[in-house]
Amino acid sequence: MAGKAKGKGYRTLNVKFDKIKSDIQTFCSLKEAGGIPITFDLIDNFLSGKNDNDFYQLYDDIVSKKNLRVSTKYKYTLLRQRLKNFKSRLFTSDITYEFIKSFDSYLRKDGLKDGGALYNMHKSLKSVLNEAFLLDKIESSPYKRFKFKGAKRCETFLEEKEVVRIKDLIFDENDEKKYKLSKDMFLFACYTGLRFCDCDELLVSNIDLKNSILLIVMKKTNEILKVPFNSQAKTILCKYMVGKNKDQKIFPKIANQTINLKLKDIANMAKIDKRVHFHIGRHTFASNLVNRCNVPITIVSKLLGHVNISNTMIYTNSNFAVLQNAMKDFRYGIKS
Repeated sequence: MAGKAKGKGYRTLNVKFDKIKSDIQTFCSLKEAGGIPITFDLIDNFLSGKNDNDFYQLYDDIVSKKNLRVSTKYKYTLLRQRLKNFKSRLFTSDITYEFIKSFDSYLRKDGLKDGGALYNMHKSLKSVLNEAFLLDKIESSPYKRFKFKGAKRCETFLEEKEVVRIKDLIFDENDEKKYKLSKDMFLFACYTGLRFCDCDELLVSNIDLKNSILLIVMKKTNEILKVPFNSQAKTILCKYMVGKNKDQKIFPKIANQTINLKLKDIANMAKIDKRVHFHIGRHTFASNLVNRCNVPITIVSKLLGHVNISNTMIYTNSNFAVLQNAMKDFRYGIKS
Protein backbone atom coordinates (compact mmCIF):
# COMPACT_ATOMS: atom_id res chain seq x y z
CA MET A 1 0.00 0.00 0.00
CA ALA A 2 1.33 3.47 -0.92
CA GLY A 3 2.78 5.45 1.97
CA LYS A 4 3.58 2.34 4.03
CA ALA A 5 7.06 1.55 5.29
CA LYS A 6 8.23 -1.82 3.97
CA GLY A 7 10.58 -4.40 5.36
CA LYS A 8 11.12 -6.42 8.48
CA GLY A 9 10.18 -4.68 11.71
CA TYR A 10 8.09 -1.91 10.11
CA ARG A 11 4.70 -3.44 10.93
CA THR A 12 4.54 -1.82 14.37
CA LEU A 13 5.64 1.52 12.92
CA ASN A 14 2.94 1.37 10.25
CA VAL A 15 0.29 0.66 12.89
CA LYS A 16 1.42 3.78 14.80
CA PHE A 17 1.32 5.89 11.63
CA ASP A 18 -2.21 4.68 10.87
CA LYS A 19 -3.29 5.51 14.42
CA ILE A 20 -1.84 9.04 14.20
CA LYS A 21 -3.45 9.59 10.79
CA SER A 22 -6.82 8.40 12.09
CA ASP A 23 -6.53 10.60 15.19
CA ILE A 24 -5.70 13.66 13.09
CA GLN A 25 -8.65 13.02 10.76
CA THR A 26 -11.02 12.64 13.72
CA PHE A 27 -9.60 15.77 15.38
CA CYS A 28 -9.97 17.84 12.20
CA SER A 29 -13.52 16.57 11.60
CA LEU A 30 -14.58 17.59 15.11
CA LYS A 31 -13.00 21.03 14.77
CA GLU A 32 -14.60 21.65 11.37
CA ALA A 33 -17.96 20.54 12.75
CA GLY A 34 -17.52 23.15 15.48
CA GLY A 35 -16.77 25.84 12.92
CA ILE A 36 -13.10 26.08 13.90
CA PRO A 37 -10.68 26.64 10.99
CA ILE A 38 -7.93 24.02 10.63
CA THR A 39 -4.45 25.52 10.91
CA PHE A 40 -0.94 24.14 11.12
CA ASP A 41 -0.61 25.42 14.72
CA LEU A 42 -3.87 23.70 15.65
CA ILE A 43 -2.62 20.33 14.38
CA ASP A 44 0.85 20.92 15.85
CA ASN A 45 -0.67 21.59 19.29
CA PHE A 46 -2.76 18.44 18.98
CA LEU A 47 0.25 16.27 18.06
CA SER A 48 2.41 17.77 20.83
CA GLY A 49 -0.27 17.04 23.40
CA LYS A 50 -1.27 20.64 24.01
CA ASN A 51 -4.93 21.26 24.80
CA ASP A 52 -6.05 23.97 22.41
CA ASN A 53 -9.02 24.67 24.69
CA ASP A 54 -6.95 25.12 27.86
CA PHE A 55 -7.28 28.81 28.72
CA TYR A 56 -4.26 28.90 31.03
CA GLN A 57 -2.07 27.50 28.28
CA LEU A 58 -3.41 30.14 25.91
CA TYR A 59 -2.92 32.80 28.61
CA ASP A 60 0.74 31.81 29.06
CA ASP A 61 1.36 31.81 25.30
CA ILE A 62 -0.12 35.30 24.89
CA VAL A 63 1.66 36.83 27.90
CA SER A 64 5.02 35.28 26.97
CA LYS A 65 4.91 37.07 23.61
CA LYS A 66 4.27 40.48 25.17
CA ASN A 67 7.26 42.76 25.66
CA LEU A 68 6.60 43.59 29.31
CA ARG A 69 8.50 45.35 32.07
CA VAL A 70 9.18 43.31 35.21
CA SER A 71 6.53 45.22 37.16
CA THR A 72 3.92 44.56 34.45
CA LYS A 73 4.82 40.86 34.24
CA TYR A 74 4.13 40.67 37.97
CA LYS A 75 0.59 42.00 37.38
CA TYR A 76 -0.09 39.26 34.81
CA THR A 77 1.37 36.62 37.14
CA LEU A 78 -0.84 37.83 39.98
CA LEU A 79 -3.90 37.82 37.70
CA ARG A 80 -3.17 34.21 36.67
CA GLN A 81 -2.91 33.19 40.32
CA ARG A 82 -6.26 34.79 41.12
CA LEU A 83 -7.89 33.13 38.10
CA LYS A 84 -6.47 29.77 39.20
CA ASN A 85 -7.76 30.29 42.74
CA PHE A 86 -11.17 31.17 41.33
CA LYS A 87 -11.30 28.29 38.84
CA SER A 88 -8.46 25.77 38.75
CA ARG A 89 -9.49 24.33 35.36
CA LEU A 90 -10.53 26.87 32.77
CA PHE A 91 -11.30 26.37 29.09
CA THR A 92 -11.71 28.94 26.34
CA SER A 93 -15.37 27.96 26.10
CA ASP A 94 -15.79 29.10 29.73
CA ILE A 95 -14.85 32.68 28.88
CA THR A 96 -18.27 34.34 28.82
CA TYR A 97 -19.89 37.50 30.13
CA GLU A 98 -21.24 35.53 33.10
CA PHE A 99 -17.76 34.22 33.89
CA ILE A 100 -16.30 37.75 33.98
CA LYS A 101 -19.16 38.90 36.24
CA SER A 102 -18.53 35.98 38.60
CA PHE A 103 -14.79 36.64 38.62
CA ASP A 104 -15.44 40.31 39.37
CA SER A 105 -17.64 39.33 42.36
CA TYR A 106 -14.93 36.96 43.56
CA LEU A 107 -12.31 39.73 43.42
CA ARG A 108 -14.57 42.13 45.31
CA LYS A 109 -15.22 39.57 48.04
CA ASP A 110 -11.44 39.16 48.23
CA GLY A 111 -11.16 42.85 49.15
CA LEU A 112 -10.48 44.50 45.79
CA LYS A 113 -12.39 47.70 45.06
CA ASP A 114 -13.13 49.92 42.05
CA GLY A 115 -9.96 51.44 40.68
CA GLY A 116 -6.53 50.34 41.82
CA ALA A 117 -5.96 46.57 41.99
CA LEU A 118 -9.43 45.64 40.66
CA TYR A 119 -8.95 47.94 37.69
CA ASN A 120 -5.54 46.40 36.96
CA MET A 121 -6.99 42.87 37.08
CA HIS A 122 -9.69 43.67 34.53
CA LYS A 123 -7.35 45.75 32.38
CA SER A 124 -4.84 42.89 32.09
CA LEU A 125 -7.49 40.22 31.50
CA LYS A 126 -9.18 42.37 28.86
CA SER A 127 -5.84 42.70 27.05
CA VAL A 128 -5.36 38.91 27.02
CA LEU A 129 -8.92 38.27 25.82
CA ASN A 130 -8.62 40.85 23.05
CA GLU A 131 -5.53 39.02 21.82
CA ALA A 132 -7.30 35.65 22.15
CA PHE A 133 -10.12 37.01 19.97
CA LEU A 134 -7.64 38.16 17.30
CA LEU A 135 -6.14 34.67 17.33
CA ASP A 136 -9.63 33.15 16.79
CA LYS A 137 -9.42 31.35 20.13
CA ILE A 138 -12.66 32.88 21.44
CA GLU A 139 -15.70 34.10 19.51
CA SER A 140 -15.74 37.54 21.16
CA SER A 141 -14.44 39.31 24.23
CA PRO A 142 -16.90 39.54 27.16
CA TYR A 143 -15.46 42.99 27.84
CA LYS A 144 -17.50 44.33 24.94
CA ARG A 145 -20.42 44.08 27.36
CA PHE A 146 -18.73 44.07 30.76
CA LYS A 147 -17.61 47.54 31.83
CA PHE A 148 -15.31 48.32 34.75
CA LYS A 149 -14.40 51.59 36.38
CA GLY A 150 -11.03 53.09 35.61
CA ALA A 151 -8.48 53.87 38.24
CA LYS A 152 -9.10 57.16 39.99
CA ARG A 153 -6.53 59.79 39.18
CA CYS A 154 -4.32 60.48 42.15
CA GLU A 155 -4.28 64.22 42.83
CA THR A 156 -2.67 64.04 46.26
CA PHE A 157 0.49 66.10 46.53
CA LEU A 158 2.69 67.61 49.21
CA GLU A 159 2.71 71.32 49.94
CA GLU A 160 6.00 73.18 50.11
CA LYS A 161 6.14 73.06 53.91
CA GLU A 162 5.60 69.28 53.86
CA VAL A 163 8.44 68.72 51.40
CA VAL A 164 10.67 70.87 53.62
CA ARG A 165 9.74 68.80 56.67
CA ILE A 166 10.85 65.62 54.89
CA LYS A 167 14.03 67.33 53.63
CA ASP A 168 14.90 68.51 57.14
CA LEU A 169 14.39 65.10 58.78
CA ILE A 170 17.47 63.97 60.70
CA PHE A 171 17.81 60.23 61.31
CA ASP A 172 19.79 58.41 63.96
CA GLU A 173 22.52 56.04 62.78
CA ASN A 174 20.23 53.02 62.35
CA ASP A 175 17.45 54.95 60.62
CA GLU A 176 19.98 56.70 58.38
CA LYS A 177 20.89 53.37 56.78
CA LYS A 178 17.25 52.31 56.57
CA TYR A 179 15.64 55.47 55.19
CA LYS A 180 18.34 57.60 53.54
CA LEU A 181 18.00 56.23 49.98
CA SER A 182 14.17 56.26 50.04
CA LYS A 183 14.13 59.83 51.33
CA ASP A 184 16.66 61.06 48.74
CA MET A 185 14.99 59.36 45.78
CA PHE A 186 11.57 60.67 46.80
CA LEU A 187 12.89 64.21 47.19
CA PHE A 188 14.59 63.88 43.80
CA ALA A 189 11.17 63.02 42.32
CA CYS A 190 9.70 66.11 44.03
CA TYR A 191 12.48 68.22 42.47
CA THR A 192 12.36 66.75 38.94
CA GLY A 193 8.95 65.09 38.45
CA LEU A 194 10.50 61.79 37.35
CA ARG A 195 8.62 58.51 37.73
CA PHE A 196 10.16 55.73 39.82
CA CYS A 197 11.03 53.65 36.74
CA ASP A 198 12.99 56.57 35.28
CA CYS A 199 14.79 57.35 38.55
CA ASP A 200 15.63 53.66 38.83
CA GLU A 201 17.18 53.59 35.33
CA LEU A 202 18.96 56.96 35.57
CA LEU A 203 22.61 56.70 34.45
CA VAL A 204 25.53 59.02 35.12
CA SER A 205 25.67 59.60 31.35
CA ASN A 206 22.12 61.03 31.48
CA ILE A 207 23.31 63.94 33.62
CA ASP A 208 24.87 67.20 32.46
CA LEU A 209 25.99 68.69 35.79
CA LYS A 210 27.57 71.76 34.20
CA ASN A 211 24.29 72.91 32.63
CA SER A 212 22.02 71.24 35.24
CA ILE A 213 20.12 69.18 32.66
CA LEU A 214 19.10 65.53 32.57
CA LEU A 215 18.29 63.78 29.31
CA ILE A 216 16.51 60.42 29.33
CA VAL A 217 14.22 58.20 27.29
CA MET A 218 11.14 57.64 29.48
CA LYS A 219 10.36 53.97 30.01
CA LYS A 220 6.59 54.39 30.04
CA THR A 221 6.22 56.39 26.82
CA ASN A 222 9.58 55.85 25.09
CA GLU A 223 9.70 59.63 24.59
CA ILE A 224 12.93 61.64 24.97
CA LEU A 225 12.73 63.93 27.99
CA LYS A 226 15.03 66.89 28.64
CA VAL A 227 14.62 68.35 32.12
CA PRO A 228 16.53 71.19 33.80
CA PHE A 229 17.06 70.57 37.51
CA ASN A 230 17.58 72.85 40.50
CA SER A 231 20.39 73.04 43.05
CA GLN A 232 18.55 70.70 45.45
CA ALA A 233 18.35 67.96 42.83
CA LYS A 234 21.99 68.62 41.92
CA THR A 235 23.06 68.08 45.54
CA ILE A 236 21.40 64.65 45.57
CA LEU A 237 22.91 63.71 42.20
CA CYS A 238 26.42 64.68 43.26
CA LYS A 239 26.07 62.59 46.41
CA TYR A 240 25.26 59.41 44.45
CA MET A 241 27.45 60.01 41.37
CA VAL A 242 30.74 60.05 43.27
CA GLY A 243 33.14 57.34 42.06
CA LYS A 244 30.83 56.02 39.33
CA ASN A 245 31.52 55.77 35.61
CA LYS A 246 29.14 57.05 32.94
CA ASP A 247 27.47 53.67 32.36
CA GLN A 248 26.55 53.07 36.01
CA LYS A 249 23.17 53.77 37.54
CA ILE A 250 23.02 56.75 39.88
CA PHE A 251 20.79 55.27 42.57
CA PRO A 252 21.42 51.88 44.24
CA LYS A 253 18.91 49.14 43.39
CA ILE A 254 15.72 49.26 45.44
CA ALA A 255 12.16 48.08 44.71
CA ASN A 256 9.32 50.56 44.34
CA GLN A 257 7.30 48.62 46.92
CA THR A 258 10.18 48.87 49.40
CA ILE A 259 10.43 52.64 48.99
CA ASN A 260 6.67 53.02 49.42
CA LEU A 261 6.75 51.09 52.70
CA LYS A 262 9.57 53.28 53.99
CA LEU A 263 7.85 56.46 52.81
CA LYS A 264 4.95 55.64 55.14
CA ASP A 265 7.38 55.75 58.06
CA ILE A 266 9.07 58.89 56.74
CA ALA A 267 5.69 60.63 56.41
CA ASN A 268 4.86 59.74 60.01
CA MET A 269 8.21 61.09 61.20
CA ALA A 270 7.54 64.34 59.31
CA LYS A 271 4.00 64.47 60.77
CA ILE A 272 2.38 64.38 57.35
CA ASP A 273 -1.18 63.07 57.47
CA LYS A 274 -1.32 61.87 53.86
CA ARG A 275 -0.81 58.53 52.14
CA VAL A 276 2.66 59.20 50.79
CA HIS A 277 4.07 56.94 48.06
CA PHE A 278 6.72 57.52 45.42
CA HIS A 279 4.45 58.75 42.62
CA ILE A 280 3.24 61.59 44.85
CA GLY A 281 6.68 63.12 44.25
CA ARG A 282 5.72 63.61 40.59
CA HIS A 283 2.36 65.12 41.57
CA THR A 284 4.10 67.38 44.08
CA PHE A 285 6.53 68.65 41.44
CA ALA A 286 3.75 69.47 38.97
CA SER A 287 1.23 70.91 41.45
CA ASN A 288 3.74 73.26 43.04
CA LEU A 289 5.00 74.50 39.67
CA VAL A 290 1.45 75.21 38.48
CA ASN A 291 -0.14 76.56 41.66
CA ARG A 292 2.72 78.07 43.66
CA CYS A 293 5.19 79.15 41.00
CA ASN A 294 2.59 79.98 38.31
CA VAL A 295 4.51 78.09 35.61
CA PRO A 296 2.32 77.79 32.47
CA ILE A 297 0.59 74.43 32.15
CA THR A 298 2.15 73.91 28.70
CA ILE A 299 5.66 74.15 30.19
CA VAL A 300 4.80 71.78 33.05
CA SER A 301 3.37 69.33 30.52
CA LYS A 302 6.71 69.31 28.66
CA LEU A 303 8.68 68.87 31.89
CA LEU A 304 6.54 65.84 32.78
CA GLY A 305 6.88 64.39 29.30
CA HIS A 306 3.12 64.28 28.77
CA VAL A 307 2.09 63.66 25.17
CA ASN A 308 -1.42 64.96 25.86
CA ILE A 309 -1.78 68.18 27.85
CA SER A 310 -5.10 66.93 29.27
CA ASN A 311 -3.02 64.61 31.47
CA THR A 312 -1.41 67.68 33.01
CA MET A 313 -4.67 69.54 33.60
CA ILE A 314 -5.40 67.55 36.79
CA TYR A 315 -2.75 69.66 38.52
CA THR A 316 -4.46 72.96 37.75
CA ASN A 317 -5.90 74.42 40.96
CA SER A 318 -5.32 71.14 42.81
CA ASN A 319 -4.28 73.21 45.82
CA PHE A 320 -7.45 74.26 47.68
CA ALA A 321 -5.63 77.18 49.35
CA VAL A 322 -4.98 78.63 45.88
CA LEU A 323 -8.70 78.41 45.10
CA GLN A 324 -9.57 80.14 48.38
CA ASN A 325 -7.20 83.02 47.67
CA ALA A 326 -8.55 83.36 44.14
CA MET A 327 -12.14 83.62 45.42
CA LYS A 328 -11.25 86.47 47.80
CA ASP A 329 -10.73 88.77 44.83
CA PHE A 330 -13.54 87.34 42.70
CA ARG A 331 -16.36 89.93 42.50
CA TYR A 332 -18.89 91.18 39.94
CA GLY A 333 -19.14 94.94 39.56
CA ILE A 334 -16.53 95.60 42.23
CA LYS A 335 -12.96 96.49 41.34
CA SER A 336 -10.33 94.80 43.48
